[in-house]
Amino acid sequence: MQLLADGQFHVALVDIRMPGLDGLQVLTRSREISPNTQVIIITAFGTVDSAVEAIKLGASDYVVKPFVFDDIIIKINRLLDMQRLTAENTFLRTALGEQYRFDGIIGESKQLQALLATVEKLARTRTTALIIGDSGTGKELIARAIHYGGITKAGEFVAINCASMPENLVESELFGHRRGAFTGADANKPGLFEIADRGTVFLDEVSNMPLPMQAKLLRAIEEKQIMPLGATEPVSVEARILCATNADLKTETDAGRFREDLYYRLSVVEMRIPPLRERREDIPALIDHFVAQYAGELKSACRGATDNALRAMMAYSWPGNVRELKNVIERAMIFADNREIDVGDLAFVSETTEGAPQADSDLRSAVRAYERQHILQALTGNNFDKAATARALNVGVSSLYRKMDEFGIGKRPPKQ
Repeated sequence: MQLLADGQFHVALVDIRMPGLDGLQVLTRSREISPNTQVIIITAFGTVDSAVEAIKLGASDYVVKPFVFDDIIIKINRLLDMQRLTAENTFLRTALGEQYRFDGIIGESKQLQALLATVEKLARTRTTALIIGDSGTGKELIARAIHYGGITKAGEFVAINCASMPENLVESELFGHRRGAFTGADANKPGLFEIADRGTVFLDEVSNMPLPMQAKLLRAIEEKQIMPLGATEPVSVEARILCATNADLKTETDAGRFREDLYYRLSVVEMRIPPLRERREDIPALIDHFVAQYAGELKSACRGATDNALRAMMAYSWPGNVRELKNVIERAMIFADNREIDVGDLAFVSETTEGAPQADSDLRSAVRAYERQHILQALTGNNFDKAATARALNVGVSSLYRKMDEFGIGKRPPKQ
């Protein structure tokens, strides 16, 4: 006990029967003095019940006399491996917390600061919230800031994109399944709700969740219980639910594509992330942030943008928002090499030069040229995701495809 008080030890091997204090007393006091020390109890065959009691009191393992020394070495190494994994997990959680804390979100605009004030309040609770914003505005970044900035940071943050998950897999992914629940279910599999117990489940593009699944999600939120596929008893979970969408959920509700009761349950707090075009004053700070980020990754001496490039970026509409700006800076730094980023290095300038209106163009030609540029900018900003681009342009997907064919725009991004 004196040694434990004077220094930290990874593992202690303690006999159950000793003069002075017995092994259970040493175990109890060691948990108070040095809670990170793993205790292995040594017991004789006839006192295994004492070893079981020791496990209940917090012992990590036990060995029975007469024992094989190799067995003890294996147990010690297993405990050391567990400690290393715990330390790595703690480090990663701390690093994630630093990366996604509030001051890791760049910008000083009034709109962003008001949003971050709401984030800070939400982080202190487990309240369900709905994050609304265009593609590329950083909805998941805000969700992570809520998770890592408050009471849920010790739990897991798990995310699922409801638009990309096949309908027949959504329930298993969220709630898990038991062995034999369906063909191919060879083992029990925990769902995201179980994994995120005491943490956060982030449902991106929640407007795309199938209607039957919406009813089960509502029940899970209200009752704080889930029913894994193939299970006979519900499982209690305490996970915070954060949802995101770039669609108008009220419109989806009125059209019958989204449950009204679920909408009101998810939108206890609604948070709208302003598009980049509405907070242009944040663009210089974002540019500096991304330049500093990619300087190390690309081993570039580039330290910023020329005045002309900055003016071009301040004037651009940024249909793909912060995600597009980040991609533009990364590409520009590759082409700029070790000099400042100039106008010619910007993707939205170089990719729309072809077909741009000339000074002597007639009005009809100029309008067509502008329309082509605008569509190409929107496609580039949304990584050529046709559905997201159509939503950003407020047109149907079929109309977008017709326009792309009309203007000779390919289905994939132009090669850089």
